[in-house]
Amino acid sequence: MLACSMKHHNVINPFLSRVKVMRYEDQALNVPILCMACDNAPCIKVCPMNARIRQANGTVITDTSVCIGCRACVYICPVGSPSVNPFSGQTMTCDMCMDDAQQPWCVTACQKEGALKMVKGESLTIDRVRERAGRSRAIFPSR
Repeated sequence: MLACSMKHHNVINPFLSRVKVMRYEDQALNVPILCMACDNAPCIKVCPMNARIRQANGTVITDTSVCIGCRACVYICPVGSPSVNPFSGQTMTCDMCMDDAQQPWCVTACQKEGALKMVKGESLTIDRVRERAGRSRAIFPSR
């Protein structure tokens, strides 16, 4: 989260991160919450200003030049991915550090500990991700 805020805002502030980390104390587990870039992304469809757009790399981001901060994308997202910038009120989601030639900063920052790993689409299908997400819900019920 700190690497993300530094990359995008040049400050270390977890509230400016486009990646959320859910901490399950009883399981001693941290789970990153990232945009799944759904094929039929409901956040794109629900945005009244058409501010949610799909980038060339497949990520779904917010066009801050037109976002009015209504948070419709936050409420409809099946994984709760969009974050709200506490200063602008606009939403943010992971863009995979699109302008960086290497890999996302969060992966670079966490690779020593092995906390995050970049997995290409062909090795992890959307169906498999959704199946794992469903299993996580069963293991970690909503609080």
